Amino acid sequence: MKFETSTEQLFTATTIASRFAEKRANLPVLQSVLLVAEGGRLSLRATNLECGVEIIVPAKVTTEGVVAIPAGVLSGFLSNARGKVVSGVLEGEVFKIEAERAAASMKTIPHEDFPLLPRVSAEKAFTVKSSDLSRAIRNVAYCASTSAVKPELQSVLLQGEGGKLLVAATDSFRLAEKSISLRSGGSVPQLLLPARNAAELMRILDTTNGDVEVYYNENQISTHVDNTYYTSRLIDGTFPNYHQIIPKTFLTEAVVLREDLSASLKSLSVFADKFSQVSLAIDPVKKTILLSSRNPDVGEQTSSLRATIVGEETTMSFNGRYLADSLQAITGESVRLHANGAGKPMLIKDAVDESFFYLAMPMNR
Repeated sequence: MKFETSTEQLFTATTIASRFAEKRANLPVLQSVLLVAEGGRLSLRATNLECGVEIIVPAKVTTEGVVAIPAGVLSGFLSNARGKVVSGVLEGEVFKIEAERAAASMKTIPHEDFPLLPRVSAEKAFTVKSSDLSRAIRNVAYCASTSAVKPELQSVLLQGEGGKLLVAATDSFRLAEKSISLRSGGSVPQLLLPARNAAELMRILDTTNGDVEVYYNENQISTHVDNTYYTSRLIDGTFPNYHQIIPKTFLTEAVVLREDLSASLKSLSVFADKFSQVSLAIDPVKKTILLSSRNPDVGEQTSSLRATIVGEETTMSFNGRYLADSLQAITGESVRLHANGAGKPMLIKDAVDESFFYLAMPMNR
């Protein structure tokens, strides 16, 4: 193997691939990035057996070949490499790499046991804007469960209908949904992408532009955007039919400035108890929302916010951290709070953007 390629492109590709290499894998080759030099390109592959990635980098290939290099060693060298071009050559079991002001010799790992990265056929596919899908995953993934009791709740749901792709996650205490436009493809069945793998996909999409093509079957999902292919397993299960629990009407609606609510929740968290409980008293006469938290070991705090309110007076309690989490997905100046009284869930939306909603379950303590 002998090749020459862009230092920046190789470093970027190695950084992405290294995230998929297992640091404590029982199979040593899974700790590596596989480099395949052929034709006019260099392919970098890595996998943790749950998901994997292949990134194509243009290269001048003098001698074709394959080599597996420990991910941390390769990324460590490239992070300090200088110059526009880097060259690599395989001599026996040693990979030699050279940049403008640095050179290194790296021990390789036998590559014969490196798993084949599966490719999902294009028979079932849809297309969305990569930045839209990245933002949608970011807007909901934090709601996915961290418990393995119900694997389907450890996922991010992708489901298409009516020209929209719905992206959702829930841990049964709160739920978030973001809808984005489908570029192509009709309906898309429930695809349960493991939340951890969804986060990796989000990071890949953050480095790309344009559209992402998504292929799927019963067990796997693959994406292709720019020069990067990503494949993940899907969770076998059924996502809760959450639309059944979304209230259709509300007794109280309040509109409050996002920054005001965010600042109050942050301040109240200092005084919240071990359950992070925060109470909201919505008063349509005074046009205020009174937030309060109390911890016997610390003290208590109240915070009054001006709001536009219609409907009935009500007092509710929620996990304050969950309420604060919802605001990270809202970019507008104002937030709409929809409530049906004590002991009922509250729906949180951007005041002007209908593509996202967040449902918080109450604390009945």
